[in-house]
Amino acid sequence: MDVSESIIKRRSIRKFKPDPIPEDKIKLLLESARLAPSGTNTQPWRFIVVRDNATKTELQKAAHNQRHVKRAPIIIVCCADLKAFKEFPERVDELIESGALPERTRKVFIPYIKKGMSTVTKDALMVAAAANVAIAVEHIVLQAVEIGLGTCWVRWYKDKRVKEVLEIPDHIEVMALLAVGIPDEDPSPRPRLSLDQIVFTEKYGRKYI
Repeated sequence: MDVSESIIKRRSIRKFKPDPIPEDKIKLLLESARLAPSGTNTQPWRFIVVRDNATKTELQKAAHNQRHVKRAPIIIVCCADLKAFKEFPERVDELIESGALPERTRKVFIPYIKKGMSTVTKDALMVAAAANVAIAVEHIVLQAVEIGLGTCWVRWYKDKRVKEVLEIPDHIEVMALLAVGIPDEDPSPRPRLSLDQIVFTEKYGRKYI
């Protein structure tokens, strides 16, 4: 199955078979996330793999009793480490060492980042974190389709309660609960806007197609 086919076949799955997910498949999903791109190679994503039924029950309660949270064999709790953004200089250094950025970046870009980080707000960090983690999660989602698994993004939950259940420290923010398992349903394609409704050329509102 190629990437295009995975994109076309992907659905939000809310009914799962009870079959456990082999560890090698879970690791493949997590490896797919690890290889995702991120701004300045920050890699702020952190993942908690939850299999325990009692813990899943508590997560379901925190997620306003959405049944698929408990039904899924595993829940991957997708988080962002806000402290990762303080490690910008180290990540840039690694990019320079790898040859991805020129040597002069060390003198020009790193001082600029350090100065900017002293004034950045938590809200701004949250926006950057959400964008970066979302890329990694979608890597998991598409990889899951390729290996016969289904997923469902869950964003409606009581954030404080999820953190309590999983003993998540303050500098870690929960971005999504991802239900993962073997699909026990085959949903039809969902309606989507056409390209001429979402794509413009040169300026907003000027039709592309």
